[in-house]
Amino acid sequence: MSTAESAASLSSIKTDAKALLTFKNLIQKDPNGVLSGWNLKTNPCTWYGITCTHGRVTGLDITGSNDLSETISLDPLYSLNMLSVLKLSFNSFAINSTSLIQLPYSLTQLDLSFGNLTGPIPENFLSKCPNLVVVNLSYNNLTGSIPENFMQSTDKLQSLDLSSNNLTGSIFGLKIEYCKSLLILDISGNHLSDSIPISLSNCTSLKSLNLANNLISGGIPKNFGQLNKLQTLDLSHNQITGWIPSELGNLCGSLLELKLSFNNITGSIPSGFSSCTLLQLVDISNNNMTGEVPESVFRNLGSLEELRLGNNAISMKFPSSISSCKKLRIVDFSSNKIYGSIPRDLCPGAASLEELRMPDNLIAGEIPAELSKCSQLKTIDFSLNYLNGSIPDELGELENLEQLIAWFNGLEGKIPPKLGQCKNLKDLILNNNHLSGEIPIELFNCSNLEWISLTSNELTGEIPREFGLLTRLAVLQLGNNRFTGEIPSELANCNSLVWLDLNSNKLTGEIPPRLGRQQGAKSLFGILSGNTLVFVRNVGNSCKGVGGLLEFSGIRSERLSQVPTLRSCDFTRLYSGPVLSLFTKYQTLEYLDLSYNQLRGKIPDEFGDMVALQVLELSHNQLSGEIPSTLGQLKNLGVFDASHNRLQGQIPDSFSNLSFLVQIDLSYNELTGQIPSRGQLSTLPATQYENNPGLCGVPLPECKSGNSQSSSSPSDDVSRGGQRRSVASWANNIVMGVLISV
Repeated sequence: MSTAESAASLSSIKTDAKALLTFKNLIQKDPNGVLSGWNLKTNPCTWYGITCTHGRVTGLDITGSNDLSETISLDPLYSLNMLSVLKLSFNSFAINSTSLIQLPYSLTQLDLSFGNLTGPIPENFLSKCPNLVVVNLSYNNLTGSIPENFMQSTDKLQSLDLSSNNLTGSIFGLKIEYCKSLLILDISGNHLSDSIPISLSNCTSLKSLNLANNLISGGIPKNFGQLNKLQTLDLSHNQITGWIPSELGNLCGSLLELKLSFNNITGSIPSGFSSCTLLQLVDISNNNMTGEVPESVFRNLGSLEELRLGNNAISMKFPSSISSCKKLRIVDFSSNKIYGSIPRDLCPGAASLEELRMPDNLIAGEIPAELSKCSQLKTIDFSLNYLNGSIPDELGELENLEQLIAWFNGLEGKIPPKLGQCKNLKDLILNNNHLSGEIPIELFNCSNLEWISLTSNELTGEIPREFGLLTRLAVLQLGNNRFTGEIPSELANCNSLVWLDLNSNKLTGEIPPRLGRQQGAKSLFGILSGNTLVFVRNVGNSCKGVGGLLEFSGIRSERLSQVPTLRSCDFTRLYSGPVLSLFTKYQTLEYLDLSYNQLRGKIPDEFGDMVALQVLELSHNQLSGEIPSTLGQLKNLGVFDASHNRLQGQIPDSFSNLSFLVQIDLSYNELTGQIPSRGQLSTLPATQYENNPGLCGVPLPECKSGNSQSSSSPSDDVSRGGQRRSVASWANNIVMGVLISV
């Protein structure tokens, strides 16, 4: 290098240093001293985050220095006329988008993602930096619309990511002409609207196109069939209508992932997809798809790993050709009109299968024992179908099984003891079948169980004391069976238990006081993580118990009213108020239903220690003694029903403190004295206190002077009939709320 060249280079690096120090001075908060080494005593090429080539600054990368923050401008970097790479992502810089047009002409890579870039996108941003190859402005606060001419001069641009901002307006008019180099376009997670621009079909080198999570409407352009290098197409979570164009079959030579879920797409899956032998993921769930899927489609998809068709109206026989998909991990046919039986050759054909989700369909016949040959299975969900026969013993050979869900079917026989070999089992949800016999002791080898629902079967015997071994158990529903004997006190050892329903059995003896001393376990990530739950509350007397908790993943909510067994119940789904429990803090009982049994003795004083309790249902038993005053400590209590017992004494004055109480039923007991006038009690319907001859005070007739005992007359009962009918609407506001997603 000549003396003149050396002098010029030295002058240029000094200019670079000056520009960088000007930029540094804008950053007022650097608590960890990340940029403390930026000073004139050292060569800028040795500074943190700086890359040099031939003695000039070509790269500035201070990604992930989260403690750096301040309102800054990119203007000082304009004089870095050799700068090629600028990466400032994962910082707390507040940057106005107008400074984007002051970036150096030489820039090829720009990453400002996960920051605080605000304002509209300058129309001439890309034209001012025509050498840009990669632009990532995702996870910021860009606003306004994408300018029509924004992508008109993008000859060299290969990747553009504007995802997860607040961009609005129409994208239909975008002029996308010179985009032959564009490989990746991601504008997902905004509020963009109108139809997909047809000009996108000019970008024939595209490998990934992501327009998901916007407000895009209209149809899928037929011209997309020209994008014959496309590997990923994601249009999910929009308002797209119309059919899937058959022209998309032209992409079969390259397409790996097709995501069209949560739109309004109609019609059927084109038969041309049978040529898409490279497809790994198909997600067309939550649309209005109809018709059949040709068997040939599945027969040729040897690379398919995920098939999600849930929540459509697809009517077809269960496709046996799925067994040809050797790499298939996830099958989700939830909420369709799929009929026939589960093919016995499904396994081990689809030997990689991990999830088989088919709730809310028309599947009949037996559960094939051959499912045990799919040794990777973690989830089996056959809820709301027409299955019969017994649960195969062979399912106990599935060492990885975590969820066995088959509620509302016609299953019969005993619960297989071999399920005790499924050491990873978390959810066993088999309510509303015809299962009989006793709960097998072997089941308690499954120490990871979190949810057991066996409600509405024909189970007999005593409730095993071994339930106390299940320290992760959060939900236990055994109601409406034929269990006998006493409630095992060992249930208090279930440190995570939130929901206990033993209603409508033949249980005897006293309520174990230890239940009130259950020690809530603390769970960092919570119990039942990933489950979708709905609480169905019974109203009236057509069904016993307060209601039930259902696993509702992948099932349309309107199906509740169509289930024959549920139709016989007068029920209400609660959709107001906060969720019942996020299961993320201390687990302690929130729901306890022991109604419709033959329990005797007193209500334990210890129940006053169940600080999280929201529902306490003890009706239709033989309980006696006084109502414990300690129940007044249950600040979250919303429902208390102790009707149809033999309770005596007065209603504790401490009940005046129960500000969340929306339903109390103490009718048909032997209570005496005046109803506490403070708090909620006097505002509730009189029917909730009827047939207690010695009870008086609002809402019952006033207490007679010198005599606290008073009874209601027949005419009073008639006048309060309307109040009885209105109690359901009161209960709909209960704090325990209803649709729970955890």
